[in-house]
Amino acid sequence: MVRSASLAAHSLSAGAGVGRLAITKKLVLWSVLVLQVGFIGCIWLLQMSRGQESQQRSALEQSGARVNFVASGEAGKTPLEAIPRVDGTRCPRQHENVNRYDRDFYQMKPDRLNESHLPDYNVPAYVDAEMGLTPALWCYREGTINESLRLNDMDYLMAPPQCRCESGWHGRDCGQPEIIWRALMTSNRASKRGGSTPLQLVEASSTSLHRLFYMLELGVWDHLSLELLELQIRALIEVVDYFLIYYVSNGSKERSLENMLGSRTAYTLHHCSSETNCSSSMAYSHFRRQLWQQCGVQMQAQDLLLHGDSGTVYAPAALKFLKYYAKDVLPLKFRLKYNVYGFYWQHPKKTLLNGVISSLGHLHSAQLDAHRLHRLASSTLGDLNHYGGWNCELCQSPEQIVLLFQSSSQQKLPVKLPNDTRNAHIDANYMQQLIANGVHIDGTTQLLRLREQSEKYFAPEEALLHSSQYGQLLVNLYDVDVLEDLQEEE
Repeated sequence: MVRSASLAAHSLSAGAGVGRLAITKKLVLWSVLVLQVGFIGCIWLLQMSRGQESQQRSALEQSGARVNFVASGEAGKTPLEAIPRVDGTRCPRQHENVNRYDRDFYQMKPDRLNESHLPDYNVPAYVDAEMGLTPALWCYREGTINESLRLNDMDYLMAPPQCRCESGWHGRDCGQPEIIWRALMTSNRASKRGGSTPLQLVEASSTSLHRLFYMLELGVWDHLSLELLELQIRALIEVVDYFLIYYVSNGSKERSLENMLGSRTAYTLHHCSSETNCSSSMAYSHFRRQLWQQCGVQMQAQDLLLHGDSGTVYAPAALKFLKYYAKDVLPLKFRLKYNVYGFYWQHPKKTLLNGVISSLGHLHSAQLDAHRLHRLASSTLGDLNHYGGWNCELCQSPEQIVLLFQSSSQQKLPVKLPNDTRNAHIDANYMQQLIANGVHIDGTTQLLRLREQSEKYFAPEEALLHSSQYGQLLVNLYDVDVLEDLQEEE
């Protein structure tokens, strides 16, 4: 009896153990199944996310869009690391154009705001002003005398409302600098005689603003005046949207150029190993490819292209006018003030023609050659009294000028030796004498002395504002009388 009871208890315990084992196996199997399903689901989600990323990337590449890095509100400004810079190219920030309509223009408002609508009939100017029939009057800040002037302060019995212009500025909105105003008068006279008009103008607005690309041909790096090059860049850094700089050198000079251009400027640099493979057409093709590949920026036919060399500083006011008001610009040459050694000496010819600007679409008719585009230009910006900029010839140090004469590429310069002896040669002391006395390197041409106090366009405004940095260009350091005057002023 006892034995049978023990056997029954043993069988019950064995059955319970088998049941627990079966349940454990089922739990393990279900756990493995759940893990497998979860793993498969993760793989599927990962593949889906990668597919979406690849689609977005391909769409971005097809549209040519740029990646804009947006800073948080706490950061305040976009960090410099967010601006792409690869292989001598720095891409623009979020706003591609360095100029903004709302910064460069302001609205002149009346004291009483009336409901405005355009009239469908002719009314006197004073009635138009009182009833608010004309659109808002926008004034160009740089060319306007007093921004606090209001429409009600003006006499409408005499003339329709217009902005009050600074000296040297013209137009209803004071947006025409003197050089442009004279060029427009010249083109109007030419069009009346049956000639072509180089400028097609529109009213300035935020939608009419064009981008400006500046192709700067530096030539051989060792012959540059770094002081003049820095002035060129600083004078136009608030007007030019993209600097396209190419030069000839045995080694890369990107570091020096990047320091001049700064961290907030969009640019592309091109280093040529020799002058034979550094043509403007080859450089343009390189710049266009780099801007597209590195920045996603595509050059358009309506963009403006300015081409210049290492000796020219252009007037920024004229360039800014073309960005806002010009619908299409036929090739225009610049009449530049002809300086030698520095802004304190002027050549007797007074001016020379150099540099060209046009809408980018016209470059194709010149076979993508900027020098050919210059030859095709039939109109000019500037005259004998109002210049489109400054050309500074031989504005290097005496030592650099001597090296320039010794180079094989500059042997055709009209240089006169100090004397006719066999051992005569040009050295730094001889160049200092020429600079001090205002004698051209040909030994016969006497240069015209200029003084800042009596010369309206003595030097670029940027040079005058930072005269301590550009002293060699503004002051004849080899003229004893000038040095004595400076010592007396101190």
